Amino acid sequence: MSRSRNSNGVELYYDTCRTPIGWCAAVTGPAGLKRIFLAEPERKSAEASVLRQFPGCRVDVEACRGAVAFISRYFEEGAYARPPGEFDCEPATAFQRRVWGLAVTIPFGQVRSYGWMAVRLGCRGAARAVGSALGRNPLPLIVPCHRIVCSSGLMGGFSATGGTALKRVLLEYEGVEFDSHGRVV
Repeated sequence: MSRSRNSNGVELYYDTCRTPIGWCAAVTGPAGLKRIFLAEPERKSAEASVLRQFPGCRVDVEACRGAVAFISRYFEEGAYARPPGEFDCEPATAFQRRVWGLAVTIPFGQVRSYGWMAVRLGCRGAARAVGSALGRNPLPLIVPCHRIVCSSGLMGGFSATGGTALKRVLLEYEGVEFDSHGRVV
């Protein structure tokens, strides 16, 4: 397959897969996995999301094999699914990287609050900044931003297609329970 370059001159490739939450896509390049897109209703929607953010990106099943396999395994094996090797989260601020790094430590099936995250990062009172950093997370499922909720137990936000409804679906899949008011128990 001939190599193609996006508008920035970087080789980027994508592939899609069908999951229980809809069509997902992974974008990869020379430095590793760059982006995961979640829960589009149709394959064409997933492809359109990829191409809007990464013009010039081309389908390459082999280049995306590890990432697509991880997405599928997440829904088949849950906590036992292991993400692929290298990640390319450029551009990202140092704070975003710290937030994402802490989010990765939250175990499957457990939640933490935005405030908990801020305190652990040494930024007491920065819950909104944590939420903003999570909203820019390019690798949902790998960086499990869906596991961070408000201190009240309410969902907070979720930037993937489907928003907080999808966030709840992912948490329920992981065994998290909710009360009748939609708060995490």
